[in-house]
Amino acid sequence: MRSSFLAPYLRSNQFLSLAGNITVSGLTIVSTSLLFRGLPTADIGTWVFFLTLTGFGEAFRQGYLSTGLIRGYAGATPGRQQQVLGSAWVLALGLTLALAGLTLAARWSALAHVASLELFVRWFPLTFLLTLPSFMASCRQQAEQQFGRLLVLRLLTQGTFIGGIAGLMLSGRLSLASVVGCHLAAAAVTSAVALLAGWSGLRVLRCRTAGTTRELAHFGKFSVGSYIGAYLLRSSDTVLINLLLGPAALAVYNLAQRFLEVIEIPLRSFMATAIPRLAAAMNQQNRPLLALVFQQNAGLLTWLLLPLVLGTVLLAEVPVYLVGGSQYVDSEAANVLRMAVALALFYPIDRFTGVTLDVLGLPHLNLYKVLLMVVVNVAGDWAGIRLCGNLYGVAFASLPTMLTGFVFGYLLLKRELPLSLAGTLRVGLMEGRTMLRRLTAAAHAAYPL
Repeated sequence: MRSSFLAPYLRSNQFLSLAGNITVSGLTIVSTSLLFRGLPTADIGTWVFFLTLTGFGEAFRQGYLSTGLIRGYAGATPGRQQQVLGSAWVLALGLTLALAGLTLAARWSALAHVASLELFVRWFPLTFLLTLPSFMASCRQQAEQQFGRLLVLRLLTQGTFIGGIAGLMLSGRLSLASVVGCHLAAAAVTSAVALLAGWSGLRVLRCRTAGTTRELAHFGKFSVGSYIGAYLLRSSDTVLINLLLGPAALAVYNLAQRFLEVIEIPLRSFMATAIPRLAAAMNQQNRPLLALVFQQNAGLLTWLLLPLVLGTVLLAEVPVYLVGGSQYVDSEAANVLRMAVALALFYPIDRFTGVTLDVLGLPHLNLYKVLLMVVVNVAGDWAGIRLCGNLYGVAFASLPTMLTGFVFGYLLLKRELPLSLAGTLRVGLMEGRTMLRRLTAAAHAAYPL
């Protein structure tokens, strides 16, 4: 009994989701560190730009399908689940082939000869096809709250990629082309495992129905806008820096942004486990419960991030050195990281605002919020780079962007739910104290003094 008092916590969805995100984010930082030490700065900038454009396609697919699939699959009858999953496969195949085909056609256009786009035009179609089974498997496992399987899929992707990069570095053959090869191999291995294990649900493709397909497509028309807008918000900095300051500056900026993975770990974990609870409250037409779940998660996460944010602001040079090496310590990376991580205290309430608007069936309001932030960010980035001529202009532009989205989104949500900022922080603090008391009581019960 004494040795197992933590077992319920270690088996919980919250812990598995958090452990998965910690592991994967840690491996992402490791792979980034290897690349920064093994590739020229310009090649790193080109690789980051390739990932940004590839991620746009992934965001489109995820936005169009994942929310609707999880929303229709979670808690449904087995027959309904098969219909939803089979219909989602139809849409996923069509969308993947369409985007891959359009990019493939661009190989015979002038875009294929633009230096910054050449890598994307050549390799995106194959990458997008190879990641389809693992994408569908991830959506299904999240809907079933099988976070252990999600962890396996993520570890396969990152582990294969890091193993390939390490092998190339040891053999002295690391290059931009070989990094792309490792990326493709990791996608292929993960998707193969997802198919062989039956996690992707390809066999239920025959259970698709025209009505369910139309239902998912209709919902996807709205949800995809929010996903694409959110991705444009994250990637607009990358595109403008690459165009106006060049790949070398982009590499420095990306180094600072990589450490923000530490902030994203609890964010993704809390959101992954909270969405089913939010959806259940909405299905019960229980808006007070919906507001409580929002406040518990957004408020608690804000308090949890506070010491991490303060520590990073004080010691920003340390993560910059650990990830990028000594050559980046005297660059703009540390100060850019300080400014970026300070804004992270707004993330929990801002992110949960968007998710809750979607759950309420108001994805168009979330879309308006995200698009407003994109406009403010692009205008701010352009003005900041023109005025400052360096990365600080981009970092300064993040403040009005975040404040605009935070205030606008919260006011929209407040019209639907009984919320207040002070109440959210108060409920979050109470939730943290409750969790601490439960853990302390369990420890005392297992190890009495």
